[in-house]
Amino acid sequence: MNKVLQFSLLLILVGCNQDSPNVKQIGNMQYFIENAAQDGINQVESGLQYSIISSGDETAQSPDLNDVITAHFHGTLTDGTVFWSSVDMNEPLKVQLSGLIVGCQKIIGLMRVGDKWRVYIDPSMAYGDEGRPGIPSNSILIFDIELLDIE
Repeated sequence: MNKVLQFSLLLILVGCNQDSPNVKQIGNMQYFIENAAQDGINQVESGLQYSIISSGDETAQSPDLNDVITAHFHGTLTDGTVFWSSVDMNEPLKVQLSGLIVGCQKIIGLMRVGDKWRVYIDPSMAYGDEGRPGIPSNSILIFDIELLDIE
């Protein structure tokens, strides 16, 4: 077989691989479209959704990027795999809001102390192509976040 033809077939096969970024991105888009159709799902922007588990004091303040927050995070992948949980460790995370991934910054900036939300974050607002240990590249992240305090 001609080497050019072999190379072309190889490129086609690689392009059709189910793990390719384009296939993953299409699957992620489909996930957010289907999730948005569920009752109680609020969309902040494309690829950033949440549902309210419980609400805190409506008169409480929301944090800004310079604030230090204390919150519980229970993070899973779409298949239910837990990649990190302050809840399981029984120790909330205390961190400056600007130090979190963009999706968490945007969502927590909308929350008030006492709110507990389930948050759905597209990889473009999380770890993208790079991933992290326990988080494959281009993974949608799902967090249950409970905002406990703002300093």
